[in-house]
Amino acid sequence: MGALDGSFESLPRAETCRRIDFDWVEVREATRFGGGRLLLVSGIKPWADLRVTLEPLSCREMPDFRVIEVVGRLAASGLRALVDFSVALPLESVQGRMGIEIVGATKSERRVLNLTSGAGPGD
Repeated sequence: MGALDGSFESLPRAETCRRIDFDWVEVREATRFGGGRLLLVSGIKPWADLRVTLEPLSCREMPDFRVIEVVGRLAASGLRALVDFSVALPLESVQGRMGIEIVGATKSERRVLNLTSGAGPGD
C-alpha cells in the first residue's frame, strides 16, 4: 500500500502511546509570546519516562467542542514512578464553536470559551 492509499483509520495503532488521565485543567490568557489563550493540563503520570502531550483530534468541520486528548508516549523501558506532569497548548487555532473538550483515559472535561475572555463557565 502506498503512502496515499487507504484511510488514516486503516493504519496500525501505535503500541507506545495511550490516553492518560489528568487532575487539573485551566485556560489562561498568555502574557508572553504574543498573547492568546493557553490550555494548561496537569496530573500524575505512572512512569518517569512517559512523555505527555496534548493532541487535538483532526476534524473536517468545526465541532461544537474540539477534542484534545491527553496522550502519554512511553519513551523507554517504562520506569515505574509517580511523577507530576504539566503540559500546555496554545489555543489560537484549536477550538470548536463553543469551546474545547479535554479527554483522558477515564474522564473528560469541557471548557466553554467565549470571544472576549480566556475561559467561560466552569473555570
